[in-house]
Amino acid sequence: MDEARENEKPDLPRDEYEPVVAQTVELGFLGTEVALCVFDIHGDREIKTCHGDIRKIVDALRDYSMLLKMVCKTWNLQGFHRVKYEFYADKLREIADKFQTGIGYDYDAALERCRKKQGKKPRNEDVGGEALAMGFLKAQQAAEAKDRKAAEKESGGTADQTEDSTKPDSWGEDF
Repeated sequence: MDEARENEKPDLPRDEYEPVVAQTVELGFLGTEVALCVFDIHGDREIKTCHGDIRKIVDALRDYSMLLKMVCKTWNLQGFHRVKYEFYADKLREIADKFQTGIGYDYDAALERCRKKQGKKPRNEDVGGEALAMGFLKAQQAAEAKDRKAAEKESGGTADQTEDSTKPDSWGEDF
């Protein structure tokens, strides 16, 4: 008898106990604290956090909601398990929508911007260690060119342009 009573949903007025976060919050700076006011049977509670934390919560809830729906299809869930996963997915999405409305964030628009960025061809500006090797080789070649010009001036003619076979191959040392 006690178990049945514990599993029973309490009949609480929704208007009085539902968290009030569906109103847009004006943010002058993203690091500004956001106060979430929660009214429940234990009284008023206030949680102070920032805009970025709420965005992360929204992203996590929406991503998890999508994962639950994908799992239903991938694992071919049926009956109770499918209904349970779909119910939780819908509830998580509702919660995320309340939070994103409260801070003026749009998950779907952010996801679309992310997909567009992924579709762009990545720039190859970070060459890392290759840049050091190329810089060294360029400096070495400039020094050799300077030596050749100096040799030309001393001999009064053109210096031999052929490579000295006794020089080690600079690329061969790297590999």
